[in-house]
Amino acid sequence: MKTKPACGPQRDPEFFEEIDKVFARYPEAADRYSVNCLRMETVLLKIDFKKQVGVSHIEDGRIITEFYDREDDIVRHTSCCQYTHDYECVRLCQE
Repeated sequence: MKTKPACGPQRDPEFFEEIDKVFARYPEAADRYSVNCLRMETVLLKIDFKKQVGVSHIEDGRIITEFYDREDDIVRHTSCCQYTHDYECVRLCQE
């Protein structure tokens, strides 16, 4: 018996069909966004996005993300670049 993948169109085909329709309606915005699986953060790293947020920066051609408490000073000086379905910011990006 095959196991369903943790995330993606094979796991949630109806959801991705609807996302495809939205991207088709807004092609100029579609190039700015993607669907991101949060399994690594929530299951493997046990990140609680109600209490923590990822802060990403570019270093030597790699995107590095570290997680901080939402009250930390570093969080106040960056802008959001990843949201959950209820518009909660889960990742900040330093430019």
